[in-house]
Amino acid sequence: MIEKVEPLQKKGTMSTRIVNIIKENLIKGHLKAGDKLPKESELMDILGVSRTPLREAIKVLESIGIVEIRRGEGMFITKENSPGGLNPLIFSLILHRENIHSLIEFRQQFEVLMISILKTKASFNIAKIESVYNSQINRMEKKLTPEELVEIDLEFHYTVMEETENPFVIEIGKTIYEIIKPHMIHFKDKKNIERTLKTHKLYLDVLKGEKEFQPNETARNLIKNNEEMIDFSIKNYR
Repeated sequence: MIEKVEPLQKKGTMSTRIVNIIKENLIKGHLKAGDKLPKESELMDILGVSRTPLREAIKVLESIGIVEIRRGEGMFITKENSPGGLNPLIFSLILHRENIHSLIEFRQQFEVLMISILKTKASFNIAKIESVYNSQINRMEKKLTPEELVEIDLEFHYTVMEETENPFVIEIGKTIYEIIKPHMIHFKDKKNIERTLKTHKLYLDVLKGEKEFQPNETARNLIKNNEEMIDFSIKNYR
């Protein structure tokens, strides 16, 4: 059962503090998958908060699959997600989603991690990844909307991610891509189609062993590439 805490101080948003308390209770094992949460009025008393920030926090927890609301029954910790080591990172990514340049840095190190995992696997479907890349060459046309081009762009990254067959990588990766997607409006400049395909070709060449894999250099190049595209979007379309 969730621990009673001292009234929350006004540091950061109150709803964020509430989310962090739920996270800490999951980590400590005070809350487990399938547990029923106290009623709203009881949670307000336990946490020392008002109704509005509590409801905001519950919406966040529900949106990322941590809390499940069942009509007529109450609020529950979902059984599908593990309350162990993975969720705190997912929480952190979401709560700090506005720090876009740090997110880019983390994303590209994460991409290098995926390459490393695939390079150490006995086998993976490189033909599938190459097929997605080749289809992008034909499908990424200038007449498409930026939103359509982003979806095609991410198909490549999702395919690489799925080939790791690592559930931690897949869940974290999906969260990263969903958070960063709204910032990927660089396709408003159609010149970035060529740039994106060049980046994907680098991935493919490294995975095929046609280009030497140097993790630090690869990460630096990818971070620079993505920062320039995001900076372009911020300067020109905001």
